[in-house]
Amino acid sequence: SPLGLLCCVLALSLGLSDLFLSVANKTLFILDLDIKTSGTGCVKVQKIECDNCRIETEKGTSVLQSIKSHKIDIRTNGGKVIGLGTLYGNTDICATEKGSVNIEKLQGTTINISTEDGLLKTKYLYAESASLSSESGDIMLGSVHGNTNLQTKRGSITVDSSDGSLKASTYHGTIDVYVSQLREVDLKSQKGSITVKVPASLKAYLELAGRKVDVSSEIQLKETQSASKDDHVTLSGHMNQRDEKDKWIKADTQNGKVCLKSQSWIQSVKLKSS
Repeated sequence: SPLGLLCCVLALSLGLSDLFLSVANKTLFILDLDIKTSGTGCVKVQKIECDNCRIETEKGTSVLQSIKSHKIDIRTNGGKVIGLGTLYGNTDICATEKGSVNIEKLQGTTINISTEDGLLKTKYLYAESASLSSESGDIMLGSVHGNTNLQTKRGSITVDSSDGSLKASTYHGTIDVYVSQLREVDLKSQKGSITVKVPASLKAYLELAGRKVDVSSEIQLKETQSASKDDHVTLSGHMNQRDEKDKWIKADTQNGKVCLKSQSWIQSVKLKSS
């Protein structure tokens, strides 16, 4: 809609602090969308399809709803990034200072999100390759699909359900992950505890290491090996199989506890909805 695009241009040229871009329940097709606000200026964009979508704010909130783009690039210096519906496209989001990211659904080939002190949260993540990081904020994910890399120094990491390869590391925080299906899962913490929940029928090779390793009685490991050195316990074994080593879970914490628990998919859904 030329009128919608003209309103966008006028709003930017007039320097309005709050910008809202939409066209009454219809999808707006444009080539490139480039929005920049200062101070507490906010941006709301919904039902847009474009080649490139770039938004830059300072302390203001960015609200994006049902966006489809080849490239989604969002920068904020202390503001909030909120995603409603699905953000579809290769996505790069950077939130500095206390800026936070909270997105309902992300889908793309490559997805990169980083925060400094703020929370990083998404309910659904579908990507061939995803990298999410934070300096001191928590990373909270719902259902994750694909190859995912999570990293935080002082925050904790929670994944409600992982289907694919997952690598997660934190220095001070805890890690809590439910692995529904897997290829390779590598979890590391220096000072925090690690909790791994799996279906009782999962086939995997496991290697668990920490100050203490606790395996639920519902899980039967075969060909187990245990070693202890300098108050550090390592336990390895096969779960429901003996041959496959391309599907494995490794959990290692230097000063915390590792717990391996049995949890069904139904239980995970109930916990997420409670």
